[in-house]
Order: sequence, then structure tokens, then C-alpha cells
Amino acid sequence: MPRIEHTRLGPREVAVMDRLWDETRAVNVREVHERIGALSGLSRNTIHSTLERLVQKGLASRQRRGRAYEYRATGTRQAWIAEVFDSVVGRLGEADRGEVLAGFVDFADRSSDSTLKALEAIVTERIRERSEREEP
Repeated sequence: MPRIEHTRLGPREVAVMDRLWDETRAVNVREVHERIGALSGLSRNTIHSTLERLVQKGLASRQRRGRAYEYRATGTRQAWIAEVFDSVVGRLGEADRGEVLAGFVDFADRSSDSTLKALEAIVTERIRERSEREEP
């Protein structure tokens, strides 16, 4: 996965990447346009330009099929999110990491009760997995 400094995404790019991440196969401009562009009033050319920017950023790849290209994500949504998080938190000192964690919990709390409970479940599961790995 490319470094995040080169992969900052705008809302349109995020929408297109969501489409690519949701697919198990490569998709062409027409298919992406039908799902995203047509609903938001964007032209096929705009969708094509967005896909090409994502290829340049290393988040998508393309392969020629007949007269058109087909596109697919080069990595997973989870890997990209981890890269975004690591690029921000990795630059901070140890003292600031506690503030980041508190901010993350505050964000989950502001989102919804179900988000906060999901965060709790994830943390509980990770603690359980870690303790299982550490047992002799």
C-alpha cells in the first residue's frame, strides 16, 4: 500500500474506491458510472479521470479489455485505513498516543452507542487474542 502522503482522497475518490473495494472482479468506467456517477450527476469522463488518478496514486490498477480498461483496487479497504491511521499516529510521540486513543473513544461515543459498543467488542477480542498468543 502506498504511503498516505501520496494517497489523500477526496469524496469522489472515496466513493469510487468504495465501489472498487466492494467488487470481487475488475469493473469498467461504465459500471462505475452507473453505480456512482449517474446517481450524483457526474459524467463518465469525470469517473474515468477519477479512476485514472487512483491508478496514479497506486490505489487502483487497470488492464485493457477490448477497447476499454477494467479497474480494480490494489489493496483492501482495511489495509488503506490502517495506512491512514499509521501515517497520523505513527508520527506522534508516546505522550500524544494516549490523547489519540482518548480522541478515538470520544469519536466513537459521539457516533452512536452501537459504535462505542462495537469498539468495546473489538478491544475485548484483541485482548483475548493477545493473551492466547502469550500463553505457553
